[in-house]
Amino acid sequence: MTIEDMRADLANALRIQPDEIADEDNLYDLGLDSMRVMDLVMKWEAAGLKLDIGTLYEKATLRDWWQTAETG
Repeated sequence: MTIEDMRADLANALRIQPDEIADEDNLYDLGLDSMRVMDLVMKWEAAGLKLDIGTLYEKATLRDWWQTAETG
């Protein structure tokens, strides 16, 4: 999985185009909610990422989320 895969999954969940999500955009300001976060985390964990959902709730940007996934 890459940051671009994560961006595409987020865009799909938000029903926007991937290029509408910049690395530093606040994902919650774009409309991300807790149910979508849980769905995405389940999908990404099934793909092998180790993510702490609590940490993702504290982080707001794609860059932060990707860094969390890389260090997972």
